[in-house]
Amino acid sequence: MQQFDENINTCAQAPFLLSKSEEKQMLDRLYSSAKTLLNLPSLIEQVQISNEAPLSEPEIKKRDQLWIKESKHVEHADGLAMPDLPLSKVLKKWQSQFKGIVTELILTDSQGKNIAISKLTSDYWQGDENKFTKIFKQPKDYHFDSVTYDASTHHFQVQLSFPVLDDNNSHIGVLILGVDVEKALHSSNEKSN
Repeated sequence: MQQFDENINTCAQAPFLLSKSEEKQMLDRLYSSAKTLLNLPSLIEQVQISNEAPLSEPEIKKRDQLWIKESKHVEHADGLAMPDLPLSKVLKKWQSQFKGIVTELILTDSQGKNIAISKLTSDYWQGDENKFTKIFKQPKDYHFDSVTYDASTHHFQVQLSFPVLDDNNSHIGVLILGVDVEKALHSSNEKSN
């Protein structure tokens, strides 16, 4: 599977965007529940705690490279421990209600560092990716990234990002949902029939 993951990008077409109607179908299924999750006091508190301990960009990149390298060959100690954190267990439980439609959840702070994850991710730092950066640059309270093959989940998926807001409505982090496009749209079509 690792060799497949490392080479699938050479076989797959370039990333593509969902149509507006496909976005609407996914939002109809996920938006309300995601907003409820985003309002959990423990989620907001953990983002605030992480924001109080910022790292320099070189340190973030160093941790990210170590995570990427070690997650491919051995279970990285930080990565292995993160899914066992109480908030990661909350994310995993929330994810389970969607029966494979949501493939992963990543909670980041304002720098894009992972705080909680529903499963081991392929990298530690989301701060250099569209799923993180684009949510800060638009008026909508969600962002769909392009559809791609994700090596960490083994699915063609889209990243659906939501801002994490504090009591002052300030943007303090990002909640990223990996969504299996085929399952999400198939499930939505079944409900409408």
